Amino acid sequence: MNKIEDIKQQFNKINSFIDKNDKNLFKAISDNIFDLTGDKFSEKIDSVVSKDGVLRIGIVGQVKAGKSSFINALLFEGKDILPKASTPMTAALTVIKYSENISAEVEFYSKADWDIVERKVGDYEKAYKKVEEELKKDKNLIQKALITSTEIEQETKKRVGNSIYSSYEVYMMAKESGLDIKAHIGTTKTISKNISSINELVGQLQDYVGVNGKYTPITRNTNLYLNIPTLKGIELIDTPGTNDPIISRGQTTKDFLSRCDSVFLLSSSGQFMGKEDAEFLVKTLPSEGISNIILLGSKFDSVLIDEFKKYKGNIGLAIKDLYTKLSRQADDSLNKIIASNPNKPIMQKIRNKKVKFISGISYNIAKKNKTNLDAMETLALKNLEKKYDLKFSNEILFDLANIDVIRDKDLEDIKSDKDKILSDKLDDFIIGQKEQVSKGLLGLKVDIQKRLDELESSDIEDLTKEAQILEKGFEEAQDRIKQIFKDFILDVKETINRLISEIDNSRADYTGVQRSTDSRERYSHTSGMLWWKEKHSKTVYYDVANVGEAVDKAVKFIRETNNAIANSWDKMINLEDIEEKLIKEAAKSFDLSDTSFNKSKIINPVKNALRAIKIKPFRLKDKEYIEQITTHFGSSRVVGNEITELESELRNILYSITNKIEETLESKIEEISSLLEEKKDSFVDNIKKDSNETISKLKDDLENKEASRDRDIKLIEEINILQREI
Repeated sequence: MNKIEDIKQQFNKINSFIDKNDKNLFKAISDNIFDLTGDKFSEKIDSVVSKDGVLRIGIVGQVKAGKSSFINALLFEGKDILPKASTPMTAALTVIKYSENISAEVEFYSKADWDIVERKVGDYEKAYKKVEEELKKDKNLIQKALITSTEIEQETKKRVGNSIYSSYEVYMMAKESGLDIKAHIGTTKTISKNISSINELVGQLQDYVGVNGKYTPITRNTNLYLNIPTLKGIELIDTPGTNDPIISRGQTTKDFLSRCDSVFLLSSSGQFMGKEDAEFLVKTLPSEGISNIILLGSKFDSVLIDEFKKYKGNIGLAIKDLYTKLSRQADDSLNKIIASNPNKPIMQKIRNKKVKFISGISYNIAKKNKTNLDAMETLALKNLEKKYDLKFSNEILFDLANIDVIRDKDLEDIKSDKDKILSDKLDDFIIGQKEQVSKGLLGLKVDIQKRLDELESSDIEDLTKEAQILEKGFEEAQDRIKQIFKDFILDVKETINRLISEIDNSRADYTGVQRSTDSRERYSHTSGMLWWKEKHSKTVYYDVANVGEAVDKAVKFIRETNNAIANSWDKMINLEDIEEKLIKEAAKSFDLSDTSFNKSKIINPVKNALRAIKIKPFRLKDKEYIEQITTHFGSSRVVGNEITELESELRNILYSITNKIEETLESKIEEISSLLEEKKDSFVDNIKKDSNETISKLKDDLENKEASRDRDIKLIEEINILQREI
């Protein structure tokens, strides 16, 4: 970041020069320079380069895709820093950052989030009662006592689906823990006291994100601040699974992903890029901002175990052969996704990508030297060694894990690319700023030189006559100047009304959601005492739609509308165009053929008067409209009649957005018209005032001619130095 500090130091010198000599500089030009070098420059540079300058990397994949094992292997030498989620509901989003001081922040669910959970619990309980009643109505059932709550629960789970059942599951976990849920909902907990090591932090975190943690059911996301050197310069975002049942939490994940520079996408090696992973890639992963996607086939060890019979204990051949086979299958899966979505920008980032297969658990086993393993690691090692009749050395485990390659090559390549992207982006920005500042300094120097020339050629009597000529000329131009403002007001009204109409007409392009067909097995039971052992199934097909698509359409409508407003605003509130017209009309009242007449006496007062006109555009924020959808639909998928409800909700939101925009733009018409009417009547007076002040200063300079000359010569010399330095 030395480039930033260097340019800030150079610009601070320019700011100091302007502050010190403010009374003796030409305001219109010096103000423009200060806009380029002052606070606005700092704001711009923050938008070009992130304030902390970190590389943001997202880790995405379904729950149980092996994300936690992968991160533990990639960053933590195989230690269990990140817990493994037991259900989609307990998979909290985790942001991992570097800090000298070890700590964590735990954010609990918002009230809106928990309202969704409770609503789904109600849906589950209704379904449970219905299942129970249906089973007990079986006339041929002799012993009703044979119907257990477990059996009813299993049947209910099949009917309600993952989203509702997961909500019920997490609600029961929270209830059984004895939590005062209302006391924690919407709050954040900081864990920093008495933490001297990462292990101590992990120990305390178990209460909040551990499988059996007291607060795990209500934890939404966490920030970890760890003193691990690998984290310097990067920020890792471990997202909940792509099958997250809470849509608002899924939207938070999308917001985090939109700020990522690169992504590791994990999908199970045995079924790489299945239906849910493909849907995530197409509909959820943002196309913009992400410069690179690394595709990883996880749980490679599981495939080795499943396919062991073909290799008769030859683990080397198994690794090589299965890698080739899985690569071919992965290519086929990716090509099908690309072919089905050819116009999606994200497809260009996965085209011709080679999938790398990993086993986080194998890496962790090797790092622990096969001792002090947890239950999952113990089972994985036992299965591998039993199937291949081989004692797996650490070397073999590291080889099939493939983690070192990912960390030492892919991660380092990402860092290197990010550094170049940031550097190039920063260089372009700085060059552009320097060019504009140099142009401003040159203009300032030219006007000071003109003032020097006037000092040599003018006297008090001439300046008095000049003041009278200018005042008379501006008076003559007054009606023409007022007409320019009248035309300006009419143009603004016409443009805004046309913009309102265009926004209203474009709304129809964002309605509706895509429907697809899904299926499930519906079971019926034969009569008899042992009814649960004899089942018949029927495949039932139904329509499904993605709630995220509705959210995306609303967000896209807002962003496209904001862009349309910004583009229209730049053309409509074009003060440079107005400035040119005003100067042209004012100049008609003067004899410009007189070579002794200084045109800047017209130009500078007009510019200074125009600077007082401040008309800011507005941008509609999307957060409240996103929440309107996500709090209405708790699940990421809707079925049957819920799709019609989703489309209706989307239309209502689009209408709300349009109405808000129209109301704001109509109020802007009144605001701008009022401002311009005021400026129309006072503009010539402001020009005359500025002109008189300029001539008055020049008269003062003539009375102290030598000192004024020395001052301006020194100002030009200082500007020359500033120009050379930038």
